[in-house]
Amino acid sequence: MLRRANRYRFLWMGTATLTFFLLCGGALAAQDGSATELRQYIGQQVGGLDKLIVPDDAHLPPPRLPEGTLTNNPLFQNTEAKRYLGKLLFFDPVRTARIIPQYGGVLATRKTGSCGACHLGEFAGKAGTALNFNVGGEGRGYTDAAGNFIARRRARVDILPRLRESPLFPDDALVDELPTLTDVYQFAIGDPGRFEKLPPPGFLLATGRLDALDSVARNVPGLIGVAFNNRQFAGGFAGEIDALPGALNPFNFSAGENVTQLLLDAHRMQDFQSAELQEIPAFVELFREAFPDEAAQADDTGDLNQLVSDNTVLRAMATFMRELVTRNTPFDKFLAGDNNALTAQEQRGAKLFFTPATDGGAGCVSCHSGPMLNKQVNDPDVTGSGQFVEENFFNLGLSDHPLRALDRLARNNPDFIDDGRHEITGLDSDIYKFRATTMRQLKGSGFFFHGNNFTNVRDVVQFFNAGVAQNAVTGAASTFEPRFSHPRGSNSPPGLGLGEGQVDDITAFLEDGLYDPAFVTYDPNSTTLTFQPNVRDLTYSVYRPDLAALGAKDGFMPSGLPISVNDPLSRRDAGLEFLNVTNELTTTVTVDRDAQGREVDVYQITNNSSSVVDTNLQLIVRGLANNARLEDASGITQSGDPKLVVYLPSGDLQPGPEGGDPYISVILPNGVLEPGQSISETLVFSRGAPNKSNLTYSLLFLSGQGKL
Repeated sequence: MLRRANRYRFLWMGTATLTFFLLCGGALAAQDGSATELRQYIGQQVGGLDKLIVPDDAHLPPPRLPEGTLTNNPLFQNTEAKRYLGKLLFFDPVRTARIIPQYGGVLATRKTGSCGACHLGEFAGKAGTALNFNVGGEGRGYTDAAGNFIARRRARVDILPRLRESPLFPDDALVDELPTLTDVYQFAIGDPGRFEKLPPPGFLLATGRLDALDSVARNVPGLIGVAFNNRQFAGGFAGEIDALPGALNPFNFSAGENVTQLLLDAHRMQDFQSAELQEIPAFVELFREAFPDEAAQADDTGDLNQLVSDNTVLRAMATFMRELVTRNTPFDKFLAGDNNALTAQEQRGAKLFFTPATDGGAGCVSCHSGPMLNKQVNDPDVTGSGQFVEENFFNLGLSDHPLRALDRLARNNPDFIDDGRHEITGLDSDIYKFRATTMRQLKGSGFFFHGNNFTNVRDVVQFFNAGVAQNAVTGAASTFEPRFSHPRGSNSPPGLGLGEGQVDDITAFLEDGLYDPAFVTYDPNSTTLTFQPNVRDLTYSVYRPDLAALGAKDGFMPSGLPISVNDPLSRRDAGLEFLNVTNELTTTVTVDRDAQGREVDVYQITNNSSSVVDTNLQLIVRGLANNARLEDASGITQSGDPKLVVYLPSGDLQPGPEGGDPYISVILPNGVLEPGQSISETLVFSRGAPNKSNLTYSLLFLSGQGKL
């Protein structure tokens, strides 16, 4: 059901001795081995270490209603069956079926995205890119020569028209006309109304919720610690009391259920996903396990809509999101008594983190306390009661996300700035305020703050150290936070006044001391669950043979689609298919021989097309004589089929019993070969018998990354 834009707000988000001690980096704890003293000090600052301990799943904060009261409603209860179902739903592209051409939707984008398109485990549940695209996007990322995963999702160039070129986005073929959740209405004939809260008659002229490209004009938020805050999104949209002018919570849902409810409409799922899910036997079985009462109702009425519906989808996803925490960071181990869990530098950084700015520290804890380090230290209930909702929103004088430029065009208001919490409450005292987020899992998460204002943790720390607004308008507002601008007191200089070494210490603590690798890479021995589906989740034949019997295929989502994204470039990124780009490339070759008599063919490979060649290149050698061998081959194709490249163990490069062609996998610089760009590649051949003539063969070029 389409609703007005004003109901859908944008997502996503002193003594000299003591001074000398702190300027030395708070090193006393490290120098005298007093990790115990540091723990005691931290406990004193927060009212006891128990305030920082992450509970097990059974003791995570229970859902609370918008006004802060606990609810025992079974609709909101967490169960393992709901969590597992919610996780699979989160990453299955089959749900993005709400593509309506009337509003600019492109049917070829159906079932190509998911919640996981913009929430990547490698980036702490964030996008890892400046612009975030769900349907209408292509690609997910590639692995570079050093083995690093590089996020790469862009607007699709194969099906979408070039709506508008903009210098803001020089690397993207398409710039969205309307960000997701920006709607344009006309309320009367000849009266084009935009964004006004007016009653009907009226109709929707254009909407970013249903157009060709699903992109949001805020940084994708991380999802760690959802259970610990009963307002979600940067402005606190989800979980809000429905009576507020910018809220939309008619069923009085808790924040978890409300956020998933809102996302169904925002991201091309609502009203359309259920029919798709009902056609997948494995999903129907998972719904039965997660919702036994609804299953009984469906059986009694013969109506599967009683079981598989938007309502049960959002409840399962809320359960999954509520259990997203990290528990095994070095800091967690340090709090548990491991004196060696934090390095000396990380201990110095922790000391600064928990020391008030008025005492020479960084004072981070004043806004980032509690188990998830996302609530201010004096919040009466750091598990999310809601008593201190408004106290956890701050104006730091930040600039907008680049996509807000499109909003300014749509509103015909060149001065419009994302107003944050004010958009929800309508109060002048909330303008430009945004919610404090978790400090966990910052390393490698790519972009920070609602406007993608910084790309690394150290720059964020330095921003707080300087205490100077980034934006003149937001920094001049009455809501500009004095804890940011003058944390040492109103008559002191701006910022924290820390030295470069201290900035490095805090950065080390934030990046490494609060990072849990099990959130990214599956560790069966860890109590931290991986964000993305892992081998335990998707090896149905071993762990869920009942689902395998219903058609679930190992390594894929229950629908049979790939994890998270299902556009052609994403499938090439994942090694699920390859694109023949032979006709787009030209080659020149220099033939020589080395000291061992081997033929050395040096190729210059040039992209002579008008399009980029993506991901890795697979150079497949066809028609090579049986007595010849490609010495530097990466592997051999299966059964001579170049569409299926198999990576073989090092040294085991002989063709299999059914034959195959040798190939070399070339990692392209920056993941692409641009038009006109060239690379050089060397092929070394040996023979089983002496032969002075040059070898004859042909090259087939395929674009695709193979296995990640």
